[in-house]
Amino acid sequence: MIRFIRTSTLAGLLRTAATARHEARTVRRELTELRSRHRRLISHLARREPAQILVVPVPATAGTDPISPLTLLLLALWHQAALEREAFRTWVTEEPALVTTAELQARAAEAASEAARRDSP
Repeated sequence: MIRFIRTSTLAGLLRTAATARHEARTVRRELTELRSRHRRLISHLARREPAQILVVPVPATAGTDPISPLTLLLLALWHQAALEREAFRTWVTEEPALVTTAELQARAAEAASEAARRDSP
């Protein structure tokens, strides 16, 4: 069976294919940028160079505006982020715990006894 395609239909199909190719390239580019940002973030957090930032709230006097509660909230969140950053740095840079042979043998014996217990009637 032979079907004829109108020129307008063919042009629409070609436009759709071009749009799909463009969107695929855009998605790949965005994914590459996202991965690059993640690598930079991990690299930055893993470095041991602390950035010294000091935020000092100034008490309000008669001539100045009072401190906004949002300022205090932002300071608390900033402190929490700094603590989480340090915990992440410690986690990223810590050495893996070495498992001794005795612990491995104990785990193997426990697994064997558990398997025997399950297999027995």
